[in-house]
Amino acid sequence: MAIVQDKYAQSLFEVAQAQGVHESVRQDLVEIKEGLAGNKAFFAFAEDPKVSSEKRHAFVEATFSGVDKPLRNLLSILADKKQLALLPSIADYYTEHYNKFNNQQYMKVESVYALSSEELDEIGKAFIKRTGYKKLLIENIVNSTLIGGIRATIGTTVYDGSVANELTQLEKSFHKQ
Repeated sequence: MAIVQDKYAQSLFEVAQAQGVHESVRQDLVEIKEGLAGNKAFFAFAEDPKVSSEKRHAFVEATFSGVDKPLRNLLSILADKKQLALLPSIADYYTEHYNKFNNQQYMKVESVYALSSEELDEIGKAFIKRTGYKKLLIENIVNSTLIGGIRATIGTTVYDGSVANELTQLEKSFHKQ
């Protein structure tokens, strides 16, 4: 099913990018996803087979009247196909397409204490050189189990420079001997 959400997202991104509204569509999707998080009433409505197509369209028009036309068109299609519940996943896939287009990626930096913005900037610069991304969107997470150092995750790649990892590697080398 995830393939469907990705196809919707890719099509939406291509149309929005061609119309020069890909940034505002991304912002709208972020807001929509945040607004739908934990909203059981929306998902009950979206998945109820008894709700008519007209009611779904009326909901889309009333709720999303201020969004750009490509997103409004997608919402209308989702309402027709009774697939409005796919919106959060579509938002995630859209963000992936947006990030790829802008040569940027999310980066999670785990450390024993909260890092300063200067420290995060330096880490970001080092990883930009290493990965070739134009921009890294960095989130710092405090993880006291690291003992020291950092663990960085970009996409599915983990760069582990933590003291805990060094100790684990040292222990493994002792067991091999």
